[in-house]
Order: sequence, then C-alpha cells, then structure tokens
Amino acid sequence: MPPKNRNRAATADSAAIASSGAKLINNPKSNSSGVKGKNNNKSAPVAAKARRQSEADDFERVLADLNRATAAVGKEREKQVKREKPRKERHEDVRALAQKPEGIDEEFSMMLRKKQQQKQFQQLIQQLLAARSPFLDAPEKEVRCEVATENPNFDVAVGEMQGWRVSMEDKHAIDVTFPSGAKDSKEGFFCVFDGHSGDGCAKKCSELIPKVSRAHMVEHTDGFMEIDFEAAYMEVDTLLEKELTDQSGCTAVTVHITPTRITCASVGDSRAVLCRNGIAVALSEDHKPDREAERARIEEAGGHVAENRVNGQLAMSRAMGDFTYKTQKERGPRQQLVIAVPDVVMVNREADDGFVVLACDGIFDVMSNDELIKAVLIRKAENKPNSVICEEICHECLAPPAEEGKYAPRPEGTDNMTIMIVDLK
Repeated sequence: MPPKNRNRAATADSAAIASSGAKLINNPKSNSSGVKGKNNNKSAPVAAKARRQSEADDFERVLADLNRATAAVGKEREKQVKREKPRKERHEDVRALAQKPEGIDEEFSMMLRKKQQQKQFQQLIQQLLAARSPFLDAPEKEVRCEVATENPNFDVAVGEMQGWRVSMEDKHAIDVTFPSGAKDSKEGFFCVFDGHSGDGCAKKCSELIPKVSRAHMVEHTDGFMEIDFEAAYMEVDTLLEKELTDQSGCTAVTVHITPTRITCASVGDSRAVLCRNGIAVALSEDHKPDREAERARIEEAGGHVAENRVNGQLAMSRAMGDFTYKTQKERGPRQQLVIAVPDVVMVNREADDGFVVLACDGIFDVMSNDELIKAVLIRKAENKPNSVICEEICHECLAPPAEEGKYAPRPEGTDNMTIMIVDLK
C-alpha cells in the first residue's frame, strides 16, 4: 500500500478506537463503585466483588467495541486494496517508464518519459476530438444555389451543401463584370474556397482575392487583361496574417476567363476542370504533402509527412492562412511548411470548349475529373439548368446514412460540398 494510503488507514484506526473509548468513558451505565447511595448496607467484601465485576464487564465492553472498530477498519482497508490493485495494473506501464531502469543513463530515461508524455497527450487529443465530433447525426441536405446569367457571355451557377459537417466552411466568388464592371464584359472571374478550422480565412479570401487581383492586372498582347496570380495570392496571404482572428485556413482555386484564354490559379486540393469536346482537361493539381517537391520543402523546413499530412495534421501542403505552419520568418514565405504560392495554368480557348467546373474536395473525394464532367454532360443533354445540375451532383456525392439512421457509413461524401459550373459562350 502506498504511504499516503497507509496514513489514511492509520488515521481511520485511530478515529475508530478513539470513538469507542469516548463512548465507553461517557457511558452513563458504568459505575466504578458498583453501588448506589450513601446508605448501602452491603458488606465491604460484597462491595469489592461487585466493583471488580463491574470493572470486568467494562473491560469486556472495551474489548468488544475494540474488536468491532478493528473489524470495520480491516474491511475498509480491504476495499481500499481492491480499489488500488486495478489502478496499479492500469498504470503499470506509466510507472515502469517513469522509473529509471538499472543500467540506463539519464538521457535515455528522459526520452522514455517524453515518449510517455507524448502518448498521453495524443490520447487526450483523441478524447477531445471524440467528444467534439465534426459530424452531424444526420446530414443537412439543402443546396443553396446562386446563379449569374445577366452577362450574355457567361451562364453561371453554384451550389453549396453543408452535408454531414457541423458547419459550412466553403465560400465562393463570382464576377461576370470583371474587370470593368460592364454587364456585357467579355471577361469573368470565378473562385471556390474550401475552409478548415473555421470559415474566417475562406470568407476573407472571397472578398480579398477578386479585389487584390485587379491591382495585379496588366494588359496582354491580345488586348485583354492578364493577372499576376502569384503576386496577388502572396499579397492576400500577407493581409490575412494581419486581419485573421483565428487559426483557420482554406484552399483557393480561381479561374480568369477571357475570349482568348482560360487561366487557373490554385493552392490546396480544390480543382478546376475544363470540358473540351466532351473530355475533361485538368486546370489544377492537388497540393498534397506526399508529392515529391512538396515533401522536400516540408522536410527542409523541419517538418515531416505522416499519413499524407503535414506533421501528421494538415491534409494539404499549400493553403491560404494556416499561419501556425508559417512561423519561420527567416526562411521567407516560399520556404515554409505550408505556402500560399499558387500553381498557375493557362490554356488558349478553342471552339469546342464547353464549360469549366470549379469544386472543392467534397465533390472530388467521390468523383474523378472524368466522372464529374460526364455527370454534368448527361444532365445538360436532358436540358437541365446549371443550378439543378449543381444540386443533383451534391446529392449524388453525399454519403448516405448508415442503416441505424445516423452517421455516414463511409468517409467519402461527408465533407462540405461546393460546385460551380461556368458555361462558355
């Protein structure tokens, strides 16, 4: 028994015995003389015998009370030992690591203790995550749609569904009057942002990227605007560091369309896909930590890739925000664990270009580029408007409930979903 428990048991012993003694001392039935009154007519020997008998009776009562007190204390000790035994067994590995084994130096002993602390911390995080599940018992199936058809050069619709997640963290931006504000502008600007750890970053990006991109426009040789997307994204990330009040981050896929060109800039794992002559043409590539160049940068910055996540946590190697991964200021913004430098892809427009789809990974976790383009084409052949197509695809990608009626049976289709369709005319 640990010293602390022994002290507790000893205290219980003392209390029980003292209690018995007090009861005996204060027992009104006890009489040391064994006689009553001044006029006792019994002889002295008889009185002495009675006194001795009374003392013997008192002693017997003391022994009986002492035995009862000792038995009670013994039972309490037995219960305490039973409680301590499983506790000792459960934490035997903790004690073994905390004690310094014979023949092992202090450095190794410290390493063992550190490993145990890490294990305990991981268990705590798992318990916290389990207590605060990011999923609903049943999905929110409503698809909120927005359409932009006022410009004759574009027919645009976007659909957003919260799905199984406890909150909606996706945002988007549509500007069919870019950059002049004219309703018949021949240029358009379209974005999808998939937020994580809150919607703060995605919301800010939906406001800042269209605005800042205008400041980084130059006239192309074809007479239309060209955007320095790398400069625009990096400036937005600098502004985010000053303005964000949380630790959120987001993907950012942006498409700038002119009569001659389609340019896509992206960070993260949201995508843009062009339908050209019925074939899917990727305009972006997912920024995943296990890509060779991404892994090399992460490791050079002192991080590691575990389970295809940066430091075992973030599922993308490039993102807006996420400033907990951008703390090494001496390295510069392009050499951090996570960076906001976009990949930029430009393709010349062709006569058989039909439409561009922008979507977050809530869609692409379920459908490939080819499958998504095919799903849109099938519905277009049925003369369905883009808003209906967006709604149907969100529902098609949504994970169904399990048989019990709650929780999704598969991870694919449990994320927020956003899909935008931009018809090219």
